[in-house]
Amino acid sequence: MVGPFLEALMGDIGRAILYFYQDNALMINVVVLTYGLFMFVAWNNLLRIYRFLIVEMAKGAHTSEELNRKKSNKKIRKIIGIPWEKAIETSPFPYIARIGAIVPKRKTIENLQLLFDEKDLADKALKAIQGAKIQKMMPSNREMLQREMDRRKEKQVAKDKEQKE
Repeated sequence: MVGPFLEALMGDIGRAILYFYQDNALMINVVVLTYGLFMFVAWNNLLRIYRFLIVEMAKGAHTSEELNRKKSNKKIRKIIGIPWEKAIETSPFPYIARIGAIVPKRKTIENLQLLFDEKDLADKALKAIQGAKIQKMMPSNREMLQREMDRRKEKQVAKDKEQKE
């Protein structure tokens, strides 16, 4: 009783889409679930890399003789550095994505540097040295999104300048 009423409200195009979905529901659902699983693994991969970088920086800062007891954000970044290559090598999945992203990115140093802030990583490494739980540390989605948007704007401005010249 409700089905024919809803079909009448949908119109011709809505009914065509409904019938297409009913005929191909298994394949459509498999594609959607596969994509969802892929993105979930990409999100988790980004989180694992983030935590790996924090642990590696904290280990380096803890064992460094140059830092001694006076550890600071700037000194950790200058003396220890951020092991981008090591993080890429140890991560098993070739894609990363920020939580909420629709399209994944290849796991490259440039993409990691775009998504992660070096100051934030050094701050979290200091907190890890002081005993904070690493399992609760996550990158800020808002900051990652803002950096992505800024990068897109820069590319667009550069593209517009090339077209004017």
